[in-house]
Amino acid sequence: MSDQEYEVIATVSPRSVGPASVFDESVPITSANASQYRSTESDLRDAKAALSRAGFHVFEEASTDQVISIGGSAKKFKDFFGAKISRQKSELLPGMETTFMATPEDSAEALLHAPGELSDLIEGVVISRPPTYFSPSAIPPIAPVHASAYPYFFVPDGIAVMLRAARVHRLGVTGKDVVVAMPDTGMAPHAFYSQRGYRVLTTLLGPGASGPGVDANGHGTGEGANVFACAPDCRLIPVKMGNDAVGAFNTAVNANPKPQVITNSWGYHIDRPGTSMPSWLKPLELAVANAVADGIVVCFSAGNGHLAFPASHPDVIAVGGVHVNLPDINDFEASSYASSFNSTWYPGRAVPDVCGLTGNRVTHSGSGFAPSIMLPVQEGASLDTIWPPTGSAPDGWGLFSGTSAACPQVAGIVALMLERNPSLTPAQVKERLMKSARDVRKGTTATGHTATTGPDLATGAGLADAKWAYLNTMADVASTFFAAPKEQQMAMVSEGRMPAISPEFVSDLIDTLRSR
Repeated sequence: MSDQEYEVIATVSPRSVGPASVFDESVPITSANASQYRSTESDLRDAKAALSRAGFHVFEEASTDQVISIGGSAKKFKDFFGAKISRQKSELLPGMETTFMATPEDSAEALLHAPGELSDLIEGVVISRPPTYFSPSAIPPIAPVHASAYPYFFVPDGIAVMLRAARVHRLGVTGKDVVVAMPDTGMAPHAFYSQRGYRVLTTLLGPGASGPGVDANGHGTGEGANVFACAPDCRLIPVKMGNDAVGAFNTAVNANPKPQVITNSWGYHIDRPGTSMPSWLKPLELAVANAVADGIVVCFSAGNGHLAFPASHPDVIAVGGVHVNLPDINDFEASSYASSFNSTWYPGRAVPDVCGLTGNRVTHSGSGFAPSIMLPVQEGASLDTIWPPTGSAPDGWGLFSGTSAACPQVAGIVALMLERNPSLTPAQVKERLMKSARDVRKGTTATGHTATTGPDLATGAGLADAKWAYLNTMADVASTFFAAPKEQQMAMVSEGRMPAISPEFVSDLIDTLRSR
């Protein structure tokens, strides 16, 4: 049976070593308690063997010591688990739907229980649902700007300059060898990547996905360019998602080489007032918490008017949007297309933490879109056939943004920080990113929050600033250097982890301070 023949992809939670089940909705799962939901080697082995005997396919590359990813026919799930499964639709992007087989969302029907001998071994099973990708599928003309200005940014230079990553590149810090994984719609070959020598590693397939070199939507191929705009020498691992977000995310976690950063331009519009987390999302909550507990920095798009999970998870870096009023690159405001909200599921959690570049909302033919960034896509992909045209159609280029673009930009900045100091924990990376962001003092988000002086709900700490984040990280390295014994100091210098301070660097530092 091929991946395409798996009508249903599901996540199985074997018995946890801790006192609570993964599906206990009253207990938020974070990096602080994620280890309680691991399973013993024998339970994992026995559960996989029993599921295989029952006729299910086990996706080893998407399974962890906490969950097992399985696939099978809808009939198999109905017969074995007694599941009520029906064909459903979901909007991946505005105007673009996908169909999938799943249970009702109601927790009583969504959580499946194993029969017979498996009932004591497995806590529960949930069927995967496709996420929403947080960028528009077509872009109308942007609001009028200065006649001499381009109405959008180009990659990589426009993004690198605006986020001050270009200043860091001139110091020789380019994200070299830092591994960034990106679960998305895939990564098609494109001259943008090959001509610049960007290191795009082999695309991995999440459960149910096929065609590793095909990206019929274009979203993943485009968003990868935002990573390289900030970290041109990182190594990018694309993970092509099917309908199984948990399996795709865990495929990224399990990748070889192991990622230090995972960027996610997708989520679920679901963290709404008066709700609690549904059982079918608990494995994703666990997967995110476990990745952060293992030292991986996880970034998620805040959404485009969505109340997005996993962006609301307290362990992740939630990325919102800031719009630039060209031609003045110092004139920016909270994007009217991007989300900002207080989480219902995690009291006290505000989204976003920090922002990348996102267009403002404009209305075209009754729908809202965001003007944005020229990005590479597979020729003929959904995001290639847009208006206004970017050239002869199809031409392998599209204009799109949303917080889908902002998130990989911030992930690229994280790669710069980790090149300089790979010992930073995810919490330290988030703290330094927020500490170094540029304040955004005007503009109102899609969810109605207005930016003010200082940190606020609209933009969190503000617009990400690669140069200032680098300086904060370099200060950490300097502090470690001066506190270290002589042998360690010599090693840091010889390995290039303690850069020399040149007059040019001091001059650039002064310029950076003046422009903040």
